[in-house]
Amino acid sequence: MTLRAVVFGLVLGTVLVTARVIADEYWGHRITVRTDVAYGTEPDQTLDAYLQGTPEGEPLWFSLTGKKPTVVWIHGGGWLRGDKGAQLPWIAHYLERGYNAVSLNYRQGPDTALQAVDDVLCAYKWLTEEATDMGIDPASMIVAGASAGGHLALLVGLLNASGDHPCKTPTPPVAVINWFGITDIAAVETYLSEERPQGNYAREWVGTPQRLPEIARRFSPLLLVDDDTPPIITIHGTSDTVVPFAQAEALHQTLTSHNRLVSLSGGNHGGFTDAQFETAYQAIFAFLDDL
Repeated sequence: MTLRAVVFGLVLGTVLVTARVIADEYWGHRITVRTDVAYGTEPDQTLDAYLQGTPEGEPLWFSLTGKKPTVVWIHGGGWLRGDKGAQLPWIAHYLERGYNAVSLNYRQGPDTALQAVDDVLCAYKWLTEEATDMGIDPASMIVAGASAGGHLALLVGLLNASGDHPCKTPTPPVAVINWFGITDIAAVETYLSEERPQGNYAREWVGTPQRLPEIARRFSPLLLVDDDTPPIITIHGTSDTVVPFAQAEALHQTLTSHNRLVSLSGGNHGGFTDAQFETAYQAIFAFLDDL
């Protein structure tokens, strides 16, 4: 073989490898999006679904590619505000790795405590029932959320595993990914009343103060943990002043099932460096790979 042939072969091999890398990098065309899908009768009971598949035919149509593991994402906002349509940055890494993703809306606002809990649990149940038509593997569903969404994600995991709710299903999530979520409602309300009285979202959500003890007792994840609790990974900044880092510590000191707490030094309420986000997502996917 001549030197020219060897060089050409090396170049061709490099081109082929590069092409494979590029093919893996450009994956957006393999996602179809269904927006404002109703999972209930209330206006806020809707979801957006990002589903893996293959564009085919002319005119173009889309074929779902079998049952996929799915992350159900629940937005934050202190149970008072937020929208499913602004959550793509939180779910893009799952889509890139071949997961489906579903982003939920739920009833929110002052004096609406427990409506959000009912909504996310019933949305999860609806997804398990509609799984076949959406290319979802109901046995490989993960629930994730940030802040108030982290609290709600924990409740979906805990109440489906061993709790009691009208929308409880026989297929609880295989894992919960909790980004700086509330784990003890009463403790966070006390903290906010002392440190952030003008931003006491917990009190605003509960409404009547007399309701707080009962709501906190029934729907604080910290108080619902048992040996059937699904695997939980929490990501929390140590300098968070909206949901104190102590909320994460208390939860993980209580857990007996598979769990991991990723503490991001100096991170505030979602304010992390690029390196910290990389650390968090590497930990998440390593955690999921170990299940």
